[in-house]
Amino acid sequence: MNPLISIIVPTYNVEKYIRTCIESILAQTYRNIEVIIVNDGSTDQSLAVISDLICSHHNVKVINQKNQGVSVARNTGIDAATGKYIIFVDPDDKIMPGFVSSLYQIADKTGADIVRGAFRDFNGNIPKGWVADFNVPTNCGTIVLDQLLSSHVHVPFVVWSSIFRLDFINSNHIRFTPGIILEDVEFTIRAYMLAKLVATSPEPNYAYRINRPGSILTTKTTKNAQKMSLSEEKIISQFISMLKHEESDVLCSLILKSIYACMRDWTGIIVRNNLSLDRNNSCFDTALTLIKEIINSRPLKEKIKFLTKVFIIKAKNPLSR
Repeated sequence: MNPLISIIVPTYNVEKYIRTCIESILAQTYRNIEVIIVNDGSTDQSLAVISDLICSHHNVKVINQKNQGVSVARNTGIDAATGKYIIFVDPDDKIMPGFVSSLYQIADKTGADIVRGAFRDFNGNIPKGWVADFNVPTNCGTIVLDQLLSSHVHVPFVVWSSIFRLDFINSNHIRFTPGIILEDVEFTIRAYMLAKLVATSPEPNYAYRINRPGSILTTKTTKNAQKMSLSEEKIISQFISMLKHEESDVLCSLILKSIYACMRDWTGIIVRNNLSLDRNNSCFDTALTLIKEIINSRPLKEKIKFLTKVFIIKAKNPLSR
């Protein structure tokens, strides 16, 4: 019998979308699955609209908790999972019938700790500005991560199109950081650094919903932009802390490249939203110093774009004496 695979669905106020999501999971050709719905304090009818699916499927489990954010909800799901592998599916997305099967087959054949799949939007198109396909040869996680971080395109570090071996996640104590958004970035990078093998699947079996109303990533308000900025800053600070205690040259190089990738995003968030930054109490300048060589090694157009954002931020937010 194929091993049990746990599918974790962090759920908060998605009554318009969650039925499509859960139905797509229950329609998988790979049958030995458990579905863990972590209800993160929803105040709408998210559970009510799928109550019949919950009652009629013995492999659907619901965990109710007070609202603590998607990081904690996913961590709750990991703690509850009993499968050999885990998969994260966001409640406003859906998966094609062969999604689980295609990822498992590659994981089983290669012995990979992580298999990353391709994705599309709900119309079957590659979302604008995203890299959705990952044709990288199966290799050590550090090598795959280096390829992704060194790419001239901006690769999104998301968890929802991949399968992870659960004992790998647990034995390395890999969890999401509570209280931040953009939590996928840190989780994915740390997982790749520790993985013995990472493989990819060319099958675009995950459908990502673009611009969902109410989503913090697509609702353009100053408050949401500030949350994103603070999250980027916290992730970068954690990478800087990792760097201080890391002795491996390979991992130090990857951490520096990860800091640069996050700084590209962070500077964009600050400039686009005209946010202020207290540089005296921020890791901003420390990070810039650490990644100086990486900045200089990047393609000229990318380097100019990045340094222009840095100039704007420094001009608007000078250091106090």
